[in-house]
Amino acid sequence: MAYDYLSYVHDSDRAALKALKAIPGFSTLLKGFMSVWNEPQAKILNMSSRVRLGPKQLSEYYDMLPPICEKLGIDVPELYLELNPVPNAYTSGDNRPFIVVTSGLLKALPAYLVPTVLAHECGHIACHHVLYSTMGRVILGGAMGALSGFRLAGLISAPLQMAFYHWMRSSEYSADRAAVLVDGAPEKMQEVCFRLAGYDKDIQGVSSMDAFIEQAAQYREMIRESTWNKSLEFMILKSASHPLTAVRALECREWAASDRFIKILAGLPVDRAE
Repeated sequence: MAYDYLSYVHDSDRAALKALKAIPGFSTLLKGFMSVWNEPQAKILNMSSRVRLGPKQLSEYYDMLPPICEKLGIDVPELYLELNPVPNAYTSGDNRPFIVVTSGLLKALPAYLVPTVLAHECGHIACHHVLYSTMGRVILGGAMGALSGFRLAGLISAPLQMAFYHWMRSSEYSADRAAVLVDGAPEKMQEVCFRLAGYDKDIQGVSSMDAFIEQAAQYREMIRESTWNKSLEFMILKSASHPLTAVRALECREWAASDRFIKILAGLPVDRAE
């Protein structure tokens, strides 16, 4: 039986999306975005400029997808490889979402962590993030010139941009939770965060995940104990689309230790967050 996303969606994700939708002009902007953005155009770019993975193309990566999708209750999305040295993966689309991973990601991570990254991206699909996250990347990436003809550029206010960034960061926690559920444990998602923070697979040396988690706990306490530090954190995060990697790792550990996670993994009923 597939996991129900409403059983694991993060509270901050749900609250941030509600706040985003309440921003004046959001619904008008969404309608305008949908009138100028289309999936066929995105597929043209994918098919012409990236490598589509499948049973006959780098199948060792594509074959990771179906079991993940079955656990999360979604259709298997198209998967593309992009030549980009920056380690990254992202999901876009609407009715037919697709996942893109970069060559830099495959170079930076050991192969056994790639399914966890794909589970995270599939988590975005399962949680119905993809349309809004696609819209957010376009808006926050400054590619809204196409909307000027619809007189919508003026709706992209500072509060709307901040709300989008806040929701996008919050949505990552839900996708991380999905990956931890698919893996059945937090260690791999924690390691993804650890490596994206700087521990490249080619770096030699003795590493400690516990030390990385402790680093995150100390950071959290540092922010809590000082209003000034909270202000500095706000300045750092106000235009960030992802949470801080160490904090994500700590969130994954705390999620896996929660009663809700244990019940979901065991197939026991839990309240659905509406």
